[in-house]
Amino acid sequence: MGPSYVSKSVSWIRHRDIHILTVGSYTYTSDQRFQANHHPETDEWTLQIKWAQKRDAGIYECQISTQPVRSYFVNLNVVVPTAQILGGPDLHVDKGSTINLTCSIRFSPEPPAYIFWYHHDDVSSYF
Repeated sequence: MGPSYVSKSVSWIRHRDIHILTVGSYTYTSDQRFQANHHPETDEWTLQIKWAQKRDAGIYECQISTQPVRSYFVNLNVVVPTAQILGGPDLHVDKGSTINLTCSIRFSPEPPAYIFWYHHDDVSSYF
């Protein structure tokens, strides 16, 4: 049988500033986006970060208070979706000609629910 962690505490540490975020189910940060969740049926400890931001990227450590201490690391990358009209921002075409505008969306974890095209302040089409 492997070692038992039942009486041990699990801590989450952010390495950017060596900040202890949680110990057990207690949160040590005033940032309410961070929360540790314990799942007793699997004895898993999960660090939840709500509304992740670019500044949240970096190395996080899960530390178990065994002797010696056991640490596991994860590198979190936070991507920010961007949109760009190809060939922009200025395009010049002859009067009466046909133009195709292409909007390129990058770093989106899933396809956008809607894409709106605006001409000045008016919605010209959406998909």
